Amino acid sequence: MNFERLGRRGLLLAACATSVFAAPAFAQQQATTAQDDQPVEEIIVTATRRETALQNVAVAVTAIGAQAIESAGVKDIRDLTQLAPSLQVPVSENSGAVTARIRGIGTQGSNPGLESSVGVVVDGVFRARNGVAFGDLGEIRAIEVLRGPQGTLFGRNTSAGLINVTTKKPSFEFGTSGDATFGNYGLGGLGLGITGPLIEDKLAGRLYVTARARDGYMNVNNGTARTDSNDTNYYAIRGQLLYTPSETFDARLIVDQASRAEACCAAAVWTKDVRVPSTTDILNKISPNALQTSRNLDSYLASANRTYDQDIEDAGVSLEMNWDVGFGKLTSLTAKRNWKRTAGADSDYSGADVVYSLKSEGAGSEFDNFTQEFRYAGSLGKLDWLVGTIYSKETINSTVRFRTGTDYQAYIGGLLGPALALANPALAVNPLSPTVTNTQLAGVVSTWQSILGVTPANIGTLAAGGGQFDDYEQNAESVALFTHNIYQFNDDFSVTLGLRYTSEEKKFKGSYKTQGNTACTAIENRLGLDAARNAGSLAAVVGAICAPWMRSGLDGMDHRQEKSEKEWSGIFSAAYRFAPNINTYASYSRGYKAGGFNLDRAFSDLQNNVVTSIISPGVGNRTVRQPNTSFAPETVDAYEVGLKTQWFNRALTANFAAYHQTFENFQLNTFTGISFVVTSVPEVVSQGVEFDYVLRTPIEGLSITGGAAYSMTEYTKNLGSASQANTFLGQNPNLYWLPGGQLTSSPVWTYGSALNYERSVLSDTAKFKAYGDFRTITDTITGSNLDPRKTQPGYTLINARLALSTADDRWTVELWGRNLTDERYAQITFDSPLQGDAPALTNQPALGGFAPRVVNSQINAFVGEPRTYGMTLRWNY
Repeated sequence: MNFERLGRRGLLLAACATSVFAAPAFAQQQATTAQDDQPVEEIIVTATRRETALQNVAVAVTAIGAQAIESAGVKDIRDLTQLAPSLQVPVSENSGAVTARIRGIGTQGSNPGLESSVGVVVDGVFRARNGVAFGDLGEIRAIEVLRGPQGTLFGRNTSAGLINVTTKKPSFEFGTSGDATFGNYGLGGLGLGITGPLIEDKLAGRLYVTARARDGYMNVNNGTARTDSNDTNYYAIRGQLLYTPSETFDARLIVDQASRAEACCAAAVWTKDVRVPSTTDILNKISPNALQTSRNLDSYLASANRTYDQDIEDAGVSLEMNWDVGFGKLTSLTAKRNWKRTAGADSDYSGADVVYSLKSEGAGSEFDNFTQEFRYAGSLGKLDWLVGTIYSKETINSTVRFRTGTDYQAYIGGLLGPALALANPALAVNPLSPTVTNTQLAGVVSTWQSILGVTPANIGTLAAGGGQFDDYEQNAESVALFTHNIYQFNDDFSVTLGLRYTSEEKKFKGSYKTQGNTACTAIENRLGLDAARNAGSLAAVVGAICAPWMRSGLDGMDHRQEKSEKEWSGIFSAAYRFAPNINTYASYSRGYKAGGFNLDRAFSDLQNNVVTSIISPGVGNRTVRQPNTSFAPETVDAYEVGLKTQWFNRALTANFAAYHQTFENFQLNTFTGISFVVTSVPEVVSQGVEFDYVLRTPIEGLSITGGAAYSMTEYTKNLGSASQANTFLGQNPNLYWLPGGQLTSSPVWTYGSALNYERSVLSDTAKFKAYGDFRTITDTITGSNLDPRKTQPGYTLINARLALSTADDRWTVELWGRNLTDERYAQITFDSPLQGDAPALTNQPALGGFAPRVVNSQINAFVGEPRTYGMTLRWNY
């Protein structure tokens, strides 16, 4: 860990925070804590854009208060999984590739053209993607995990659910709080928050600053030495002003900025390529000790010859104003946000220099978002009404810089060497022969060009430093009108009706450039720009030399597309109270997730009845047209019933929900080992039951919370066949495992529980606190193509925290541990680039048609964090 950098940041941020509130602090006669925390006896949620008691809201909600968040050590949305059974948050190739899943539904991968199925809202402001919302959440007042479509009030990209985060507001009483954390893997963290009045009863402020650093837990083998990856290194600052000039008006201004400079994310071998020779054998022949020869998940061992480095800059400003205009309350919420990630990576996940990207060349993506929302809410007799409108504008820039390394041609030659025997046994090259050199392996590419008919004068190379240099831009504008109304027929029965109309336009622009591909160019000159299609039995050979990042068919194209969508979403629910503490509800809701464009290189159309090549099949014909890379919006029809109960003078709260959801055009992003495929699955069905409880035991100071979720989230069985070109499998033969399969990272069962205990000690001068939680999930398939080899067996994660505080909680010292049993598990698995054949259906006449080809791809895994432990000192005045 870089203590010097953390120290400078921490001191600078602390100095800034202290200076802002120095004068108001001295004016206070007595320090008090912030006033935001809700009392334990009644949990208030804002799931309907109104403050409502949790037990009275007709929505399935997991509400997490400030105390529970602190006890569980929640810093970002990934940590919420221990407290919300229906939530999964796996992370894949970078910190921007965070996927939140609720009830098994989420949008996998880091393709920026795909919007999220689970929305994240922080203080009313929608974050563009789950990965954009990843980061330190600051001084949290409460978090609500809303299950099921939430589009009526929260927007188009909440078809599976919503994570609603509210932070603490400025207080008109002075208060300060902070924490210092140290732990294994060189963890060090500082945080400081200060709040207080700037103008008495008129203007208050709050400032929160934090910095955190930790060494990486992945041991990276780079051939001759090891280093670490998957570290933590960030700082964040968040300032607020609250203006209350009168009882009828208030305004809240929030400005925040965060920066991350981290190495993320290395991957370990999950399943080895078992061929002889295997891709591991060839890589180790080209570059000694390039890749481990066995599964190495337990040792957190990865391989790379280049760093997984990334920089993330995140900044935003929002202004919320509320007017009490007599007949209702008018709210205006204006927000502007920018998020940018630049990253470099060893894209072959080995110690050989095969393919990579460089952060210095600007590879990455950027989101620029502006939103303006108006809401007008009030009541008229038995009607509680709300109407509103929102305008949003989003610009995405995605930069792809994918280069080939110095070992690239030798590696491709090693893969194709044994296959020379198909053409001429005398030409066969054994890539593992001790006498074969890298130069000879590289020469295999030239030999294959000759076999394909390329004349000696035109023989080309796969030059180091060549590859794919693409730039994509997507601009989106949307306007929505919405209303959400609750009619209270009597004290026990109410009906809710909500509607939202969304109009959206998106424009896409792409430019393509390929360089260093003279070997592929020579083959394209011979066989056409769609060379593999015209290579007959040698299609696999041509496909290896002319991989997607080496094909020139799109070069120089001014690729532009536009699409527009107009969609209705909404909710109808009825709630009935059978007894003072027994409430039921039933609801129907329709959700909508916007379509868009695949911001990656594509050589075929999407969403057509037939997937068609964009390149004329003829050898001499050079006609190339623009691909249609658009994909359809995702919609869902959801039905839900719920029961919310409290027993024994509210000592026990027990809530139940059952649901059935049907998704159409479910958006899926899949990595095949050589490229990402974006497609829409015709139908996905998610159905299940959920249970959660809070028990305040007769033992003073002891409470237990927990829950369980059963979720069958499956692709429908009827997805066509590979022989029918106008069906899903006809267009996506690599996804033949999908029909009837449980979705990625979607366990059928999830269980969790947390225990919280507090008692006075040392003659009531101090308090002892103990907290522990566990979360158990059943087997899951962690790859989006549902390859059974990617199954992660069920596992349990256990966390604990012991604390001793002063009686007034002004000082607390904590000992904590996460993943105490040091469980080793995969978050996401994937087919290693260029390392074997991933699952696909191919036409095999000897078998009577399409059948699965032999699958021998090596699989890598992004591994969950190991056991961590440490100590935290907190203060609160």
